[in-house]
Amino acid sequence: MNTSQFRISSITNTMRAALGKQRIEQKEVTDVCVIGSGAGGAVVAKELAEAGLSVIILEAGEHHDPTTFGTYEPEMLRRLFWDSGLRSTRDGAIVISQGRGVGGSTVHNLCYAVRPPQAVLHRWEVPEIWAHFEEVEQTLGVTQTQETDVNRLNAVIRRGCEAMRWRGGLQRHNRGVCSTCGARCLFGCPVSKSTQSESTRTGKQSMAVTYIPLALAAGARLYSDCMAEKIHVKSKRAVGVSARLPSGKLYIQSKVVVLAAGAINSPQLWLKSRLPNANRQVGKNLHLHPAVFVGGIFNETIDGHLGIPQSYYIDQFLDLRRAPDRGYLLMPAFGSQMIVAASLPGFGRSHQELMERYRHIAALLVLLHDRTTGRVSINHTGTPNISYRLQRSDKQVLIEGAINAARLLFAAGATEIIMPYTEHLPIKTEKDLEIIRQRGISPNDIMMASSHPQGTLRMGADRHKAVVKLSGESHVVTGLFVADASLFPTSIGVPPTLTIAALGRHIAGQIIESGVVQ
Repeated sequence: MNTSQFRISSITNTMRAALGKQRIEQKEVTDVCVIGSGAGGAVVAKELAEAGLSVIILEAGEHHDPTTFGTYEPEMLRRLFWDSGLRSTRDGAIVISQGRGVGGSTVHNLCYAVRPPQAVLHRWEVPEIWAHFEEVEQTLGVTQTQETDVNRLNAVIRRGCEAMRWRGGLQRHNRGVCSTCGARCLFGCPVSKSTQSESTRTGKQSMAVTYIPLALAAGARLYSDCMAEKIHVKSKRAVGVSARLPSGKLYIQSKVVVLAAGAINSPQLWLKSRLPNANRQVGKNLHLHPAVFVGGIFNETIDGHLGIPQSYYIDQFLDLRRAPDRGYLLMPAFGSQMIVAASLPGFGRSHQELMERYRHIAALLVLLHDRTTGRVSINHTGTPNISYRLQRSDKQVLIEGAINAARLLFAAGATEIIMPYTEHLPIKTEKDLEIIRQRGISPNDIMMASSHPQGTLRMGADRHKAVVKLSGESHVVTGLFVADASLFPTSIGVPPTLTIAALGRHIAGQIIESGVVQ
């Protein structure tokens, strides 16, 4: 994105300063109002704008200039994440990372570009979206990771996988050339830039530098730092959105509203707007893909903070065709010193000794394809309550995954396994892995994280079980569509960005074909 594009696509700081503390009522009229600019909203906005419809995008976070992304992590957490990266389930057991800003979570994610098996799409009754993946991948610059891109961390993980004779492989990424790539990728890519030529793209190809600029070029308008507060309905038809800007209030009158704020914020806004919920399914069916970190200490230097963080993963224990409801991925994981310090067990001297081995640690995430479902509701202030507690069978799968991750690390040469329990437990041989089985998975005893909330406004043909139709349109409100991971009828099991984007293209097509914008 060049400087001029960045300046014209959102309300500038200069304008905001000039407006001062005035409370201005502003009204806009458009064909389509899209709430959210992440993997779903950005795609819908681009497709509809290119089809000739007038489109306004509302984004609660800022419109980032990638060159301003810095290394001071507390500041980047505040800029890029909801609740400064501290959003969590109601009991505090699972930290949920959700992007806040133009591009949504695609700004901070680690670029895995994974297609789900077609069997999943057939199960969801939307096999037609398979045709959209190629176009999405081209726009996002998805390419196969090359051997020269494999850093020391991923090479060690692959070494362990091959020693165990498990199934794994190099993955595809929406990433251009990036000579400075490393753990800071979690806090936005400072060299992120997209061009028409794949050979000149640099850094992470997030929605902020791909689909959003294309949408703006086609005539879409973007309001950043703009919090949608209410979706308006008249005679069971969506008619507009009220929002709040730093300078005052904004009302968008539209023929179609597309809710694409993510699987936490989308049901939150639905409930806050008091939209129909006769079947009481809004906010239910929440899946989180909860993940547990398993680390290994090596005698050799790993320097996992240098190079592309995730280029390889192990899918030995995930077969969505034969076992569509269970399993897990093993994914390389590492982070900055702050992130690693927060993940390591123990206190005081014990914790310090582990941090002194920072350059010698390699780690895996056990990413659970969860059957557990939770719920998003709202409290009296309209903020989200996220209820989710792992059922026993999912705990057992996570325990199995943690043990297998540890076995892989031992096979790769680890001398000790580190588990993110509240205390540092000595796990130095395979016999010691029984400690993990005995300790188990208990809320707030082991650190768990989630980056893939999904399923809270699920799609389906049965209006008694689903919130929206297979077209993405509400069963009860004409002209109200959903276009984010809220749509997923089940846990998807794999990194979801490509699937959300493909659904975005599908939904844009359904909006055009439906004739609701006339």
